[in-house]
Amino acid sequence: MAYRVCYSSYPPEDHTTDPAIYLDQEFYELIFEHCRGEGSDFTVLKTIAELRYKSPTFFLDADSLKMLVFELNRLPDIGLLHLQVPDFRNVADTALRRNYSLSISGDMYPEL
Repeated sequence: MAYRVCYSSYPPEDHTTDPAIYLDQEFYELIFEHCRGEGSDFTVLKTIAELRYKSPTFFLDADSLKMLVFELNRLPDIGLLHLQVPDFRNVADTALRRNYSLSISGDMYPEL
C-alpha cells in the first residue's frame, strides 16, 4: 500500500491533476503501526493510516494541513524517522502557502 498525494484547487474535481508526492510502502507502514488506534493523538495521520486502496479520496483543508504539519514535525521527536517525512511536510507547507487542499488516495505499491 502507498499513497498518492496531489494538490487540489477545486476538490474533488481536480484530484490527480497536480501530483505532489507519492508516499511509499515504508511510509504507510510507519504511520499504520504508530499513528492509528484508539490511543493515538495523531488526528490527521491516523485518518491517512486508515485509508485503503479503494477508500474514498481524503481531502485536507487549511486547518487539516496545519495539523498535518504539526504531526509530521512531531514524528522525529518521538523517534519515528522516514526519508519522506520532510518531503511530505514541505508538500503540506506548499499547499498552505498556495491556498490549495491536498487530496490523498490509497494506491497499490508498484512493486507488489
